[in-house]
Amino acid sequence: MSRFITPAITRAMSELHTWGGLVFGWLLFAIFLTGTLSIFEPELTHWMQPNLRSVQAEPVQAIATADQKLRLLDPQADIWMIAMPQKRHQDLEIMWKKGKVTLEKHVDPQSGAIMKAYDTEGGHFFADFHYQLHSGKTGLWLVSLASVVMLVTLVSGIAIRRQVFKEFFRLRWRLNCLNAHTMTGVLTLPFVFLITYTGLTITFFMILPTVPKVLYGNTWHGPHTVASQNFDRPRANLPGEMVPLSELLPRAEKELGKGNISFIRITNPNDRHAVVTFFRTVDDTIVAMSAKAAFDGITGELIGTQSSWNKYVQAYRTLVGLHIARFGGYPVAWIYFLAGLISCVMIAAGLVFFTIKRRSRYSRTNPVVQVMYRAIEALNTTAVMGIIVACTAFLWANRLLPFALKGRADAEITVFFLSWLLMLLHAFLRPPLRAWAEQTGLAALLCLGLPLLNAITSNVGLLPSIARNDWMTVGVDGTAILLGSLLAAASTRIYKSKARR
Repeated sequence: MSRFITPAITRAMSELHTWGGLVFGWLLFAIFLTGTLSIFEPELTHWMQPNLRSVQAEPVQAIATADQKLRLLDPQADIWMIAMPQKRHQDLEIMWKKGKVTLEKHVDPQSGAIMKAYDTEGGHFFADFHYQLHSGKTGLWLVSLASVVMLVTLVSGIAIRRQVFKEFFRLRWRLNCLNAHTMTGVLTLPFVFLITYTGLTITFFMILPTVPKVLYGNTWHGPHTVASQNFDRPRANLPGEMVPLSELLPRAEKELGKGNISFIRITNPNDRHAVVTFFRTVDDTIVAMSAKAAFDGITGELIGTQSSWNKYVQAYRTLVGLHIARFGGYPVAWIYFLAGLISCVMIAAGLVFFTIKRRSRYSRTNPVVQVMYRAIEALNTTAVMGIIVACTAFLWANRLLPFALKGRADAEITVFFLSWLLMLLHAFLRPPLRAWAEQTGLAALLCLGLPLLNAITSNVGLLPSIARNDWMTVGVDGTAILLGSLLAAASTRIYKSKARR
């Protein structure tokens, strides 16, 4: 194959890889970092709601408590919903919908008391930013375009540096930015290709509805319309005495597996046409699609079940499952997390190598080009370290903002973007190497200080969480310490590099 890749083609691919990687590298680093963090979205949300800690209860008790509370709060709602306690979603959450208004409460599964929750976006913010940059359809298009560029740069990178595969497996590694970029690229190549391809497929269906209509026909109005059988019935407007949900749970577990119920939806509660649908967790399957069992809410009779889908939905939801990494439990989650971090190092090293390679050349050019190069260096710093500071500041804001603050979740997000903007200004005002060192040091300080802040401002600090076996909180604090230590080591290395110059 090498005889078909001429020097001209290699040069063209090199330019494409260089400039495509630079322009979209800033965006891709943010996408990969927030995507990596969102792997532990449930754990981050749990950490950011420190007052939602209760003694775990058996599923039958949790569902009985939720049932009783919903009957009391809004017996005539259009829909009731119950999110059951799970391994990675430990609180009992109830929701009810009347017209266009949806309300939700967190409930102690044993006492039935309403638990006051922090107003926070939780880990969902990172997931939202990962796939649409917190900017709706425009962000979705940008993420899709960046994904296409990532696939192109992967192919062009392989073409222009074919020899690196031999060097990688012969362990010919030398510590510099180029080698860090290429070696981490080889190490994570299957992962990056998998994540980019599956992510692009998911967004493809969201931004180009014509494609699924070709597959599914003109009745397409979203994946659920072709994937799920609809067991719901129109309201009869005749009162009916609902069977207790706790009595239906064993029958639902017989259909879906014991301990596997993650969500329950009740349509038309206390009506003759009430339907209770139990949804199975997807944490143990690669196909991110919940099997379900529906029962008549008045008689308790089984209406129907669904645990299989047509081949198009099966293929699509398998790609979704591969992307979101809910299958396989914590071992798979940690593999994805570590691979995501290494991918971030690959992108960051490529951005840094661009500036190092051209620093001496641009220092002798005209002032306009020098200004452009200086801007690139500042944007590199902000794109890499700036967003790390912003993500950590987002977690700090969760603990420091007043509990009763109106619009508290929006305020956390404001802190994220404001911190990122401040890092941009800092990068333009400080010499490049000093900006890198200072922002890396700040990120390390924020990460290392996060467990201490958690201990001071809440009752779920590291030691109390270990004592009560709250490993989700412990995991966030411990990971912050580990990442903070790595960032501190990197900052020290940058300062020493600056001192040698």
